[in-house]
Amino acid sequence: TTSEVIAILDAGAQYGKLIDRAVRELKVETELLPLNTPAAEISAKGYKGIIISGGPNSVYAADAPEFDDQVLHLDLPVFGICYGFQLLNKSFGGSVHAKESRQDGQQEIEVETSCSLFAGLSPKEQVLLTHGDSIDQPATGYTVVAKTGEIIAGLANEAKNHFAVQFHPEVELTVNGRAMFRNFLYNVCGCQGLFTVKDREVVAIDEIRAAVGDKKALVLVSGGVDSSVCAALVNKALGPERVIALHIDNGFMRLDESTKVKVSLERLGVPLHVVDASDDFYNGRTNIKRKDGTSYETQALKTVTAPEEKRKIIGDTFMRVAEKAVANFNLKPEDVYLAQGTLRPDLIESASTLASSAADAIKT
Repeated sequence: TTSEVIAILDAGAQYGKLIDRAVRELKVETELLPLNTPAAEISAKGYKGIIISGGPNSVYAADAPEFDDQVLHLDLPVFGICYGFQLLNKSFGGSVHAKESRQDGQQEIEVETSCSLFAGLSPKEQVLLTHGDSIDQPATGYTVVAKTGEIIAGLANEAKNHFAVQFHPEVELTVNGRAMFRNFLYNVCGCQGLFTVKDREVVAIDEIRAAVGDKKALVLVSGGVDSSVCAALVNKALGPERVIALHIDNGFMRLDESTKVKVSLERLGVPLHVVDASDDFYNGRTNIKRKDGTSYETQALKTVTAPEEKRKIIGDTFMRVAEKAVANFNLKPEDVYLAQGTLRPDLIESASTLASSAADAIKT
């Protein structure tokens, strides 16, 4: 397994999951951490390098996120993006000032191709600039390696392996952003690209076996990627005799989709139990509490048009149907684990502590 891990310090970036994905697609493992993670904790983990994300705050704001400056003195390569760019510059004595107007959009910048970050690129690159603060004076020891007009768009201190940009290399509007990440990961941090799908599969199977031990696992399979991959992995780790995979057909599936889900998983050796609960959902009702504390019972789902009522009816009906279906297996809570598959971007969007509690919640 790989020991090459890049720490991404999250300052509440809008594009945080894109940084995470960009690095992982280059076969390097990542760990998303809050911006205020202590330097001692980062040092103890043995990371290959650090990326400091963008964020909505100003480094000079009274409510600016906490940051341990010692992180920048760990003798680790650092790549600061937007907020990370300004933070790095400020930490070493440079000045950052708020401009009267923001600068947002795709723009052409001039880059120093002698800089390790821009090696192999053209002297002019298309990038996505989004910022309200700009650097007036670069920090001591840092040279300007990218600019657009009078705006400083990139700084570097090659001796420290510190690089920072005012644009977003993680988005497609920065045409050669992946090449910049590759330069940082491979040429600066010395990564070899050991984080592959096969490697991740081996690690996941080991983790499942360690967590479940000799007990069973219950997987609720919707038919989507998240739960289907989870069911396949759990089955591979524990064997079909210790996996209860349950699919509830709520009547809202596409034509014959539940049958296709069952066939697909059984091809992978996963025995899938299918419950047709169409009528339960079609006629489902629930109680909804009003803001004044009173509650009311909804009409049957088949007659309801209000989206929020529909959502609550479906959610509550699913729980009732699932509990009834699970009871038929006569499982003891102490003898079974509930396995749930969730895509990493969804964890980030919901600000889960499993990925990044610093991100703004998009899903709740």
